[in-house]
Amino acid sequence: MENKGCVLAVDDQPINVKLLSVQLQSAGFTVLMAYGGQEALDMAVAHMPDLILLDIMMPYMDGYETCRRLKANPLTAGIPVIFISALTDVAEKVNAFKCGGVDYICKPFQKEEVISRVGTHLNLYFLQRSLKEKVEEETAKRRSGEQMLIQQSKMAAMGEMLGMIAHQWKQPLNAISATAQDIEDAFIHNELDIEYLHSSVITITNQTDFMLRTADDFRNFLRPSKEKILFNVKDAVEEVIFMFSPYFAKSGIGLNLGFTGEEFSVTGYPNEFKQVILNLISNSKDAILSRKDKGTANKIDITVRKDDRIAITIRDTGGGIPEDIIGRIFDPYFTTKTPDKGTGIGLYMSKTIIEANMGWRLSVSNIEGGVEFRIDT
Repeated sequence: MENKGCVLAVDDQPINVKLLSVQLQSAGFTVLMAYGGQEALDMAVAHMPDLILLDIMMPYMDGYETCRRLKANPLTAGIPVIFISALTDVAEKVNAFKCGGVDYICKPFQKEEVISRVGTHLNLYFLQRSLKEKVEEETAKRRSGEQMLIQQSKMAAMGEMLGMIAHQWKQPLNAISATAQDIEDAFIHNELDIEYLHSSVITITNQTDFMLRTADDFRNFLRPSKEKILFNVKDAVEEVIFMFSPYFAKSGIGLNLGFTGEEFSVTGYPNEFKQVILNLISNSKDAILSRKDKGTANKIDITVRKDDRIAITIRDTGGGIPEDIIGRIFDPYFTTKTPDKGTGIGLYMSKTIIEANMGWRLSVSNIEGGVEFRIDT
């Protein structure tokens, strides 16, 4: 016979427990037996039954208290409890449901009624457990998919960052090369003394230190935050602007930064937040460079304002987004760019990071001559 589930029968009268056991076993259920509240609690944790049939009037610990303790324990809280008692007063039934019971059977009980109600609640329990497992499985798949999208987004950004690093390193490398050439020329012309050599070493050391700091900055920028921490939004935005403004300037785009208010500390993921800021200003940069009207100033204004909450706005002069697609720009893989210019991941991931992971809000709207992205903490 197919095992329909495991039932723990609890009653201080052995004859009642035995009768329930015989009836349920004849219908295909596995039955465990307990003769008091504490024994029921111990057996529930040890064996994790699928359902509990619980008497109310028991010495030392009655059924109500037993049920309350079952529901207070995370291990047993989800197990359905059916009260089975000689008490027929409505108030007793109400109390049973308040304690966490899912049903109430009056003694003397009938075999068919017990089997029917036990079977019904077990089916509901199994269905609920199956749905929970599917939700957890789908949630895990979604998280895995989001992690893949985040990785794709970061990989796409890394190519652009390598260009930024190359731009940052171009001047110090030229300085190092020129200094090395000067040392050689000074040696050839017998002009190389200890002061000249010392000065040249300082120049080279300063330039290499700058390059090392730049490499560390980019490495830290790409490192994911493991947990939410307290960080300063103003400092985070300034760091992004300091790192990437030379690269934007190379494209003829000015980054203007302004602050209003004081105390810009929030709790969140600082590196992911900086990634969002980069995504948004990069999107504005692409819009400006693709704009047909070349006579408009090429600029991106970033403002951090603190009133009751902190708001970060990013305004560009990229010409705006057509009204028929502005509502879709945060959709995954949606892009108006050619495949070599964008994947449609950056804005989707920015929305996910800000709203799903940080609990903030990211919105977009057209303004005169461009677009405004707004982050509200």
